[in-house]
Amino acid sequence: MPTNEYCIYLRKSRADFEAESHGEGETLSRHRTALIALANKQNLSVTKIYEEVVSGDTVAARPDMQQLLEDVSAGLWKGVLVMEVERLARGDTMDQGLVAQTFKYSNTLIVTPLKTYNPNDEFDEEYFEFGLFMSRREYKTINRRLQRGREASAREGKFIASIAPYGYKRKKLDNDKGYTLELVPEQADVVRMIFDFYTNGTEINGQIRRLGIQALASHLNNLGIKSYRNDYWQKETIRDMIRNPTYAGYIRWGYRKVQKKVVNGKPTTMRPINYNEECILAEGLHEAIVSKELFDKANAMLDSENINPPVRLNKQIKNPLCGIVHCAKCGRKMTMRAGRENHPTYLVCHARSCDMVSTPLHLVEERLLSILRQWLDYYKIRSAESSVSAVDTKPIENAIKQTEADIERLKKQRLKAHALVEQEVYTVEMFLERSKDINDEIDAATAKLENLHSELSRLSERETMRSEFIPKIEHLLEVYDSLPNAEAKNKMLKEVLQKIVYNKEKAGVANTGSVESFELTAYPLLPETLD
Repeated sequence: MPTNEYCIYLRKSRADFEAESHGEGETLSRHRTALIALANKQNLSVTKIYEEVVSGDTVAARPDMQQLLEDVSAGLWKGVLVMEVERLARGDTMDQGLVAQTFKYSNTLIVTPLKTYNPNDEFDEEYFEFGLFMSRREYKTINRRLQRGREASAREGKFIASIAPYGYKRKKLDNDKGYTLELVPEQADVVRMIFDFYTNGTEINGQIRRLGIQALASHLNNLGIKSYRNDYWQKETIRDMIRNPTYAGYIRWGYRKVQKKVVNGKPTTMRPINYNEECILAEGLHEAIVSKELFDKANAMLDSENINPPVRLNKQIKNPLCGIVHCAKCGRKMTMRAGRENHPTYLVCHARSCDMVSTPLHLVEERLLSILRQWLDYYKIRSAESSVSAVDTKPIENAIKQTEADIERLKKQRLKAHALVEQEVYTVEMFLERSKDINDEIDAATAKLENLHSELSRLSERETMRSEFIPKIEHLLEVYDSLPNAEAKNKMLKEVLQKIVYNKEKAGVANTGSVESFELTAYPLLPETLD
C-alpha cells in the first residue's frame, strides 16, 4: 500500500565540522529546524528523522544512511527531506548509483528547500545525477588535498595515524600543527626486551637461547605482561613490532594502501600488509626505542626465517574430532598429537600457557559415541511424548490477532497527530515528540508480532526438526566405525554437533585399561529446536 509519510535525513559534511569549530553553531540543529519548517510549509507528514553523526564519505561508513536506503527500498516513505542532494551520496560512483537507483525503483521523492526531485522524471533524474556528480568532484578534490597534507606531515617526521604503536602515546606538538610520539616507559622496556631476546637471546635453564617470535609471545604471556589490548600476545603481534621502523625513530606512511575489489557483486575494501611496498619513510620527531643497527639486525634475522610457510591446499584431515573439541580452560580448539611406536595418539591443547591434561584420542572418541547414544534415547522419548499430546497454538494465534489490531490503532493515532499539527493544535516540537512516542510503540508491537510469528513457526516445525535429527544420529552410530577415513567421520559429527568441551584435571596412567577421568560436554547443533 502506498505511503504518504515523509522522513528527514541530516548529515554533517566536513565543512560543517570546520564551521562548528569556528563557532558557527550546531549544524544538525539548524538543518533540522529548516527542514521541519519546509515540511510544514508544504503540508508534508514527517514521522522520522535520521541523523548521521559520523563523517564517513561512503555509504558503508554511514549506518544511518544504510538504514535510510533499506527503508526507502522497502517503500516506507513517499519522500525524503534533505538540505541538498549532496548530503545523500558523496562517495564513489557505485555509491551514487546505489542511492539513485534506490530512490528511482521505490519511486521516492527527494525534497530540498530549492527543488523537489522525482527520480522517475527524466529531467529531474538528470538534474539529480548531475548534483551527485558535482558532489563527487568536490569530494575528490578535498580528499587529494588531505592526502597531500598527510604526506607532507609524514615527510616532516610527524605522526599521522590515530593510534600510537605499543610503547608510545600520541603527543600534540607544542609550536606546530600535528602530533608526535612520546615514550610510555614501561611499554618501551618491553619493546627493548623483545628486540634483545629475538636477536641476542636470554638465559633459560642455564643456557643462552635466542627466542623466536612464537617463543617470545609465550614468554611474555607467562610473565603476565599485557599486550596493547590486554589480551594474549600473538606471534603476529611480535612480527609486526619487529617490522615497524617507528621503534627505530622513523615515520612510515602508505605501506598499507587501500585496495578496493568487487567480491560477489559487492565492493570490499582491504588493507593488505606488504612490507616491501614503496612508502614514505622519514626520520621522525620522536625518540627511538631501539637503535637502527638493532632494528636492521632483527629484520635481517626475520627475513631468513620461514615464519609463514605456504598452506597445503590438499591437506587431509587425520583427526575425526578436528575443529569440534574445545579446551575447558583456555577455550582453544584441541588438536591431535600422533603417537609413535607403542604410544597412542593423544588429544591435546597446544596452548603453552594452558595446563590441560591430554587423553588418548580413541578414548575421547568412544566417550563421545556413548553420549550420542544417550542423546538418541532421550530424543526418542521426547518424540514419543510429543506425538501423544499436540501443542496448542490457539493462545499464540489469538495474541497475533490482538497485536495486529494494536498496530492498526497506533497508525490511526499517528494520522490524527498529523492532522493536529496541520491545525496548529500541536507545535512542531510537540508533534515530533508525539510522533516519536507513537513510532516507538509501533516498533515495539511490530517486534512483538515478529516474535509471536517466530514462536508459532518454531512450534509447528519442532516435530519436523526432531524427525530429521533422530535419523541423523541413528545413521551416524550405525556407520561410524565403517567410515573410510577421519575426514568422513569428522563431516558426519559436524552435522549433529555444535561443539564439545573437554576437561581433565589429573593425569592418568596410559594403557592400564582403567577409566580415564576426563569430562566431555557435548552441544547438539540445533538444541533450541529440539528441547
